[in-house]
Amino acid sequence: MADLRDTLQAKWEVGNRFANYGNALTQMQIRGFRSHANTTIEFHSPITAFCGLNGTGKSTILQLAAAGFRVPNGVTYYFSRFFIVSAVDPAPYRDDARVTYHYWQKSRVPSQTTITRRTGADRNRWAGYKRRAERYVCYMGCSAYMPRIERGDFLIYGAAGVAVTAQHAVSETTRAWTAQILGREYDGMESLDFQSGERAGKVLRMNRGGVSYAEPHMGFGEGRAAYLVETLETIPDKSLVLVEEPETSLHPSAQHKLGHYLMDVSIRRGHQILISTHSEYLLRGLPSKSRLCFHWEGGNLRQLQGLSASHAASIMTLGHDKALTVLVEDICAQSVVTEMLRRSDPVFLQSVRIVSAGDCEAIATTMTCLRDSGLQVAAVLDGDMPSKPKENIFALPGGLPPEKDMFAAAPVITHLEAQYALVWRDFAAANNFAQRNHHEWIPQLAVHLSLAVNVLISELARKYAETVDCAALTTLLKESITR
Repeated sequence: MADLRDTLQAKWEVGNRFANYGNALTQMQIRGFRSHANTTIEFHSPITAFCGLNGTGKSTILQLAAAGFRVPNGVTYYFSRFFIVSAVDPAPYRDDARVTYHYWQKSRVPSQTTITRRTGADRNRWAGYKRRAERYVCYMGCSAYMPRIERGDFLIYGAAGVAVTAQHAVSETTRAWTAQILGREYDGMESLDFQSGERAGKVLRMNRGGVSYAEPHMGFGEGRAAYLVETLETIPDKSLVLVEEPETSLHPSAQHKLGHYLMDVSIRRGHQILISTHSEYLLRGLPSKSRLCFHWEGGNLRQLQGLSASHAASIMTLGHDKALTVLVEDICAQSVVTEMLRRSDPVFLQSVRIVSAGDCEAIATTMTCLRDSGLQVAAVLDGDMPSKPKENIFALPGGLPPEKDMFAAAPVITHLEAQYALVWRDFAAANNFAQRNHHEWIPQLAVHLSLAVNVLISELARKYAETVDCAALTTLLKESITR
């Protein structure tokens, strides 16, 4: 059976994109809205899952995307629906705020429309709406589905006067996917039209084990999952679907299955789907090109495209959950790898646990145990040892043990001599480093400089990392994370 992820991505290829997805969004350039001072987003998949810590602008993207199309026979969204100017929030966007939308057209030539803020007396109005492409937009914020029993609408408080006016069986696809997501079989599902006086509405009802029950008696997760599936199965083909936190109230297995459903409905019905999420389980069910994580770094909003679900989860737990365990031979190698990752990608460093595990034989044994436990694991051996990339075993640069390679680097020696008034050649000769085991070099130097060994190792590793290619090892370690 073909992998849904591969099938999904194939339908996004440039040659087929319009036929499969219509006027699809391919890029958004956002300036001056909340956390997005100047953000450009490329869409590399029919499904894009925005993840990251709260306050990184995920909801803002969905709201701005909703306003990117004119909707025939439906609700057309405008910025004023989401960005309210009032005495309590007088400036939800900058004076130069604008959004440029890039669409994929039938001609296979992208087009674009910019909606920009007017000036003067009309500065809270916008120009460019009339040039938007046409497409049906389904926006489902967090309040799109609320449990009927909590909503307190007339179905609840006017229950005595409610009459069912029509009854329709939902599609077999809706029933089957709702059952698969929730992990419970249903004998049937139906949609009921009901009325109370002049007010009317719709409600879903489940049939299971000879018992029928409607939304007021469903749990939140069951009701919301059924509502989401039924909505995506009944809106027009090739819609833009925007969903806030679709995993809300679902157990982990259901979140993972929901990812599979989103791919399936996108493939079958041509929906382009953008979601915000904090769920590692949902992210695991999607292609890597669907994952886009936002992260604040030094006051700047950084995008991490195509990262693993484990890496995203590590970022969202502020490093408490590690995406990868990296085994090294000793404390010196541990510091060198740490400083190389810090220099190349400090955000990735937060997602990694670096462990001193002993010699090569001990590392091999530990890797086997960790893999058997389901953890993601890689090893970085000293530079004089062979690497085995297919087994996630890599080597430090230089071709030597890290102590020897550090002291062969001229900037490291220059730093020591300038910082500590040390004549390195004399010190090495006096302590017979040419004949001495290299593992003894740093402890002996630490005694001479009146420094703790760990402090000296960190200092040397930081300086050494400035002299080598840190990005290559970082890339290999990132690619070793498969989930």
